[in-house]
Amino acid sequence: MLKEAKKAAALAAGADWKSDDSDSEFPEEHVYREPPLPDLLKDEEHLCLIVDLCKALISLQRYWDALEIINLCLKLASSTLSVEKKEELQALGAQVGYNIADPIHGFDCARSIVGQHPYSFAAWNCYYKVISRLDNRHSKHSKFLSHMRAKHKDCIPPIIIAGHQFTTISHHQDAAREYLEAYKLMPDNQLINLCVGSAIVNVALGFRLLNKHQCVLQGMAFLHNNLRLSGNSQEALFNFGRACHHVGLVSEAAIYYQRVLDTHEDDYPIPKLPNENLDPVENRKPGYCDLRREAAYNLHLIYKNSGAHDLARQILKDYCTV
Repeated sequence: MLKEAKKAAALAAGADWKSDDSDSEFPEEHVYREPPLPDLLKDEEHLCLIVDLCKALISLQRYWDALEIINLCLKLASSTLSVEKKEELQALGAQVGYNIADPIHGFDCARSIVGQHPYSFAAWNCYYKVISRLDNRHSKHSKFLSHMRAKHKDCIPPIIIAGHQFTTISHHQDAAREYLEAYKLMPDNQLINLCVGSAIVNVALGFRLLNKHQCVLQGMAFLHNNLRLSGNSQEALFNFGRACHHVGLVSEAAIYYQRVLDTHEDDYPIPKLPNENLDPVENRKPGYCDLRREAAYNLHLIYKNSGAHDLARQILKDYCTV
């Protein structure tokens, strides 16, 4: 009202009325400004420079800066980027996703990679590394996993991921069902046999199960199959011994733990995800694949509980002393 009164008084006096916020009443037309580098994302050399910049920012742990650049590039040049560059940027975005505090920001990139390569184990490893830090009931993940399973019924990784998620919440019967679905598609896979055997053994330890002995035997059969497929590897021997220990078959567990102690295991390269640079110092640490220390500790517990304290101390001294 005060503004209208001032306007009426000014017009009555014959003066020109000019309000303090007159510019807001009649805003200037928006003037289009041409971007300073209109062809930045169309030039291959510039794109390589942007990718190298993102890699450098990630190596410096400036993840948010790298993620902002990646998202802008994918948003502004989604129709002009080559498939190779788009996948490289998405892989970098996924890598940022499993390094920052909130991995949801890398979920879309990881999902895009899997959507383009649904049968790639490396792509699914990248995806699982991101979603393993999310809530299992994250709506986008659940819908995407259901969509991929419906679209690619013979794709094994989403089935295994579903089994892993049931395992993390101790729904071992549901996990066993998922793992058995994967077993039907790939019965000679070591990981699948290990997952099925472990899940069934955990089911056997439930309170409501009536045929526990039969269930234990079924689980051990899958674990023994894993042992056969691996060529009696140290890891498979340890897993079989640990399962025996878990169900109370301590005599059998002691035998397999001792076999682990008698087996030498070479170090294997740590699995590398797309565009992931591992610490070279970490790769040079000897013995990161050797399970003798873990087997020795479990074996010492068996000896200790059976009253063989001298044997237990000797095992710790030989294998668990730095």
